[in-house]
Amino acid sequence: MPERIPTHAAIIVDGNRRWARARGLPVSLGHKAGFERLKEIARYVMGEAGVKVLSLYVFSTENFSRDAKEVAYLMDLFANNFRSIIGEMNERDCKVVFSGRRAGLAPRVLDAMDTITEATKANATGTVNFCLNYGARAELADAARALAEEVRRGALAPDAIDEAAVEAHLYHALPPVDLLIRTSGEQRISNFLLWQCAYAEFYFTPVLFPDFTPADFDAALAEYARRDRRMGGNSTR
Repeated sequence: MPERIPTHAAIIVDGNRRWARARGLPVSLGHKAGFERLKEIARYVMGEAGVKVLSLYVFSTENFSRDAKEVAYLMDLFANNFRSIIGEMNERDCKVVFSGRRAGLAPRVLDAMDTITEATKANATGTVNFCLNYGARAELADAARALAEEVRRGALAPDAIDEAAVEAHLYHALPPVDLLIRTSGEQRISNFLLWQCAYAEFYFTPVLFPDFTPADFDAALAEYARRDRRMGGNSTR
């Protein structure tokens, strides 16, 4: 394992549909395989790899424009599987949180989200952040709206709005992303954690997510350890 490990790693989970189509399978089976891989990767990243925070982009606000049957299957997948990982999250002392808008999500999904959030809220060793119905522009708009409301109520002066104030109104108080991984060969961040990724190292791999193994994550860690993270200042080496 490299000496330098990211505190916060984020993964854009991409390639489930292409994985299924390449095998002549229904798209739903690609999503099912992807969720099984997601559980394995989360287990590894938060355990052996030693990462403290893992953010997973599992469903964007824009994904609601997909075929209604596919969206419904994904919602069922989330609702049926979030409860299944509660025991493991508690064993690893990992808290589960969700980033994204609740509006538009089915009650069964919200119930599963609330159940795992409540069951793991006291855990303190690590955090798994599922970004579901998430968009970074939406997060920043929501933060701006909350700040404006505080100004309207007289609880906050406009000239007191600084970077710290914005961060305090994001969905969760998480450390900045150190390493952003996108699977499937696409090389864009697709409206994901724009504020948090200001100085993240990006790693793009052609591996489709259902095929993304712990060894592939280790390759990303090795590349991260080779990077010179100056963050606008002097070399870190």
